Amino acid sequence: MELLRIILTQNKAHYRKEEAIDNRMTYPLPPYSTIIGAIHKACSYTNYHPMDISIQGNYKSLSTESFTDYLFLNSVTDDRGILVKLPDENLYSKGFIKIAEATKPQNNSFKNEVTIFVHNRLLLDEYKTLKEHDTKNKELKKYKNLITSLKYYEILNDVNLVIHISSDKATLETIKNNIYNLKSIGRSEDFVDIKECDFVQTTEINDVVTSENSGYLKLENVRNYNVFERTNTNGIGGTLYFLNKDYSIIKNQRIFNKKKVIYSSKYSIEETCEN
Repeated sequence: MELLRIILTQNKAHYRKEEAIDNRMTYPLPPYSTIIGAIHKACSYTNYHPMDISIQGNYKSLSTESFTDYLFLNSVTDDRGILVKLPDENLYSKGFIKIAEATKPQNNSFKNEVTIFVHNRLLLDEYKTLKEHDTKNKELKKYKNLITSLKYYEILNDVNLVIHISSDKATLETIKNNIYNLKSIGRSEDFVDIKECDFVQTTEINDVVTSENSGYLKLENVRNYNVFERTNTNGIGGTLYFLNKDYSIIKNQRIFNKKKVIYSSKYSIEETCEN
């Protein structure tokens, strides 16, 4: 079987776990959907091209980075957070204008100017006038309460990835021709450096081969002892993940195709096994 092999590095990377909300944890390697999405973007694909992905790699260290999390409240309250104005009431972004800021946890008032710090006098007066005379004015909908908090990303440092892709010949050729359009994996600032991109052939083996990297292993292959640890006769140790691969649109909802994998290192095979 012919595969496309991509070897790349990242100075730092964050592959967010969907269930991590307050402090954003990372997978040790990018999930299948992250790689597939990045490849589709690099190739400017507008529809899904089926492919199977093998992901191996390693990183040198794990650290944390802080970031400011912005939360807009559903309704405007008079006593909390930061009073801001949005250019468009339907678009929430960092392009807001800061008007006034509550200085205490409670008993503040923007309308009565009690324990607040004023950033924009003109807009605060406009807000107070609108609140007093015309609560249904469309302009009033541009005013929102903003709550900020300090949160953290888990960051992988000095990441090395080895990716194998199986697909039809035309798709593999397109990926190879567009590989340098692959700018980042994970966050937009997590840039990649492509080291190699070439075609390789699978081959049958009749000896023990041990991986130099960690990787995602199909759960069935681990349970069937097709993949094992040389030092563990009872199978293989690792972390179980349910990783998104692709999805289908059913009743206007994304239904993800999830793969059960074991993340492990120092794993071996002693003969050719399926997939």
